[in-house]
Amino acid sequence: MVLLSSAGVVLAQPAPAQTATAQAATAQTATAQTATAQAATESTLPEQVKILFCGDSLAQGMFLSLNGVLRRRTNLRIVNGTLHATGVTRSDEHDWPTAARDLVARNHPNLVIFWIGANDFRPLVVREQRIRFAFGTQGFAEGYARRVTEMVTPAIASGARVVWFGLPNMRNAQFADAARQLNEIQQNAVVAAGGVWIPTWDATSDPQGRFMPSLTLDRGARTFRAEDGVHFTDWGYRRIASLFFDDVDHFFPELAPGLGRLSDT
Repeated sequence: MVLLSSAGVVLAQPAPAQTATAQAATAQTATAQTATAQAATESTLPEQVKILFCGDSLAQGMFLSLNGVLRRRTNLRIVNGTLHATGVTRSDEHDWPTAARDLVARNHPNLVIFWIGANDFRPLVVREQRIRFAFGTQGFAEGYARRVTEMVTPAIASGARVVWFGLPNMRNAQFADAARQLNEIQQNAVVAAGGVWIPTWDATSDPQGRFMPSLTLDRGARTFRAEDGVHFTDWGYRRIASLFFDDVDHFFPELAPGLGRLSDT
């Protein structure tokens, strides 16, 4: 029925109230949709999260510093695939693309953590062609990026999640400059291959961008870099690892219940 005001203006007729039956049906549908979404999420949660650590002495230091903490978590298993004094550049000494592929195939991890590059300021060796590309050249950048891609791709293809930590600031100015260049190459290749890049530069630099050997906390300064200006103290490694672990629900929410946060103490 059309309603008219005293001025002859047509007024909209109120819509009939939703019946109790319709309201109940809507509520049931919403509940079913929520339950379906929850079930889908739960089905993607692994019963046990297996982490594979790969890389040079940086990754090795992180693994060793987290070993005691993570092994106490019953639904978590960690595998040490690191090897010190190795790098991406010298495939004639240690072929990381092949090693990473084999480690993934053998261990079937849910998550692969890479941290490498501390020894990669040397020429890049292409063993098959018997040639070398000097650091900073286009051939170096292209070859290095290709190897990073080859390290990440098998893990992604297997269904694992991949995290790659960037190189930190370093005390030696030449090392720091080289680390910046490697970070750019690594980041572009990792992201393009489907991995997650975790930058560490800002976390290891003071407000002026200089190398930072310690952090000032409420209880005073605490050293978190090793004396060589490249590596970290045990607490320092955990501090860097927390850049990922303490925000894992943002990156990989399906793994968050199994990984958990790290303590800064």
